[in-house]
Amino acid sequence: MRLSFLGLPQLTLEQLRDALNIDVSFRGENPLDEVIEPEIGRKFCALISEDDFSAVGKIPYKLPSVAGKETNMEEFYENLQALKKLFEDASKKRDEINEVRKRDESGSI
Repeated sequence: MRLSFLGLPQLTLEQLRDALNIDVSFRGENPLDEVIEPEIGRKFCALISEDDFSAVGKIPYKLPSVAGKETNMEEFYENLQALKKLFEDASKKRDEINEVRKRDESGSI
């Protein structure tokens, strides 16, 4: 399955994992603590169906689909769980990198 993110082309789960690893490592080496708020909330969403609300009158039911391709809800759920794990793993790695960096900066062992 290919995923689309704002500002990014369609990615596979493996490509997203690789991109997150690069981002986590880069941000660990180049922290923005001095520039931005220490804590940034992020929200993610997934498009699993779209409808055309332009019709006048009753809108006929149709199966969930995006761009004419029917949404496989089981596959979506599996991919959602995989995404959750990717972001959890990236967050854990980020926290570990930041902890080591802060310890090194303070001279603590």
